[in-house]
This record gives sequence, C-alpha cells and structure tokens, in this order.
Amino acid sequence: MGEHASDNGPSRSKSTSPVPPLRVVLVDVDGVITPGEGCPADLSVFEQLVRYAQAAEAESLLPRIALCTGRPAPYVEFVAQLAQVDLPCIFEHGCGLYFPRAYSEGTCPYEFHPDVGRSYAADLAHLRELLRPALLDPGLAFVQPGKEASMSLYPLGGVSLDALVDVGTALLERERLPFTVTANVHGVEFRRVGVDKGSGARWLAQRLEMPLQAFAAVGDSDPDLCFLELAGYSAAPANATPAVKAAVDYVASAEFGEGLVEILGSIEQRNRADSRPT
Repeated sequence: MGEHASDNGPSRSKSTSPVPPLRVVLVDVDGVITPGEGCPADLSVFEQLVRYAQAAEAESLLPRIALCTGRPAPYVEFVAQLAQVDLPCIFEHGCGLYFPRAYSEGTCPYEFHPDVGRSYAADLAHLRELLRPALLDPGLAFVQPGKEASMSLYPLGGVSLDALVDVGTALLERERLPFTVTANVHGVEFRRVGVDKGSGARWLAQRLEMPLQAFAAVGDSDPDLCFLELAGYSAAPANATPAVKAAVDYVASAEFGEGLVEILGSIEQRNRADSRPT
C-alpha cells in the first residue's frame, strides 16, 4: 500500500539487507513534471528542478535526475535542457536513450534499445500505411509526430479510444507486426513488443553500471508500474492513478511538478536517514 506524505515512512519492504543510497531518480514527464499534452507547464517547477540539479552536483546524498517517458527524443532533449538533466534519459517507453553530454563529447546523443530491432523505421512506416485508409485519411484520428519506433494515435470527431484500439488490434493480428496497442488518457499507444519503461530502466541501469536498488522512480499512470516496481524506492504525485498509489512507497500531497519537488525532498530525507551511523 502506498505511503502518503503525512505517514512516517515507506510501507513496502523489499529487503532486510542494508539499504543502499539512492543515486538516480527516474522521473516520468507527463503527469509528473508537467500536467501533460496541451496543458501549461509550471515554469516555477523547472526553476526548482534546476536548483536541485545544481545542488546534486555538490551533494552526494541528492540523487541526480533522469527522465523516463513515452515522449519522442526531441521533446525529451528539450525537457532535459530546461531541467538541467545530464544523465541519459529514456524516450518512447524504453525504445531509446538520449545522452545529454554526447554533443559536447562528440558522440551520437541517441541510441535505440537492442530489442527494438533494425527494422523499426520500416515497421512503423508499414503500420502507418495500414492505418491510413481505416483512420487517418477519413479524419478519424491523427498520429502525433516525432516518434521513430512507436506511435501515439489520437481520436478525432468523437471517435472513442475503444474504437481505435479495436482497429489497431485487428490490424496487428492480421499483419503480425511487432507492436501492442494500449489506450492511455487521451489516445492509444502502439508500442514495441518486449520493450517498455521497465526494460528501459534495466538498460539504463546497465549503462550506468548501477543496481536498480540505487534508483528511485516517480510515475503517475499504470504504464509506469513496470519501472516503478523495479526501483529501490518509488513515489507518485497526488494525481496518480489508484493502482500507482497502491504500489509505491510514497504518495505526495501535491499534484504534478509540485508533487515531484515534494518527492525529491522525501528521497533526500531517506538518504540522509540511511546514511546515519547506527
């Protein structure tokens, strides 16, 4: 059961062994840093995240932030710049990693997950062509631009999310393309089979050479559960779904970005408490 801000400590017991310090906070974007698509971002939250990032450079008990989102790579790059995130960030639900330091190091800033496969661009183009006569050309849905290995599809003209899922499911079953289709708050997601935020978190942990127990994770919606359950400490803002609230160690009293700032404070308290000599 999730722990609220007014409680005294986390209720999820994962191990009786000594608790390692949390070194990375893996943070979703929509619903955590911002309210989501079409909603104004709270710039004061970004100001607080910048101050946190600057403090974390000098204070080992403040874990550094990385992003974990379904958003495309260019959007992740922009959010990382605003929040001064310098750790690798997960984009497209685990399909790839963005490396903020790569530009200054002269290396490629983007890398796709090995399980995405080499044909990801062709697979996505094929899927889009299949959706064109059924949904896109009639003006029943539109594809959100920017993604390279997955797809976000949004309804138009009163079309229901269930109708989009039904069309997508039928196409995938007929064509045997390597995607799953799932409804989210406003649209549907076509995601790569075998790749999600959980596999992305494992991949990131390997690249950073850190155990997942050294990660904290912050999410708000049910697709986030696959990476929340892997982390050594998990948290959610007050706007999270009931399933997420029930699964995490800490539920903030505030929503969205202000909830994240509160959560960062709870993580610092946890690290400081665990670092005290017994």
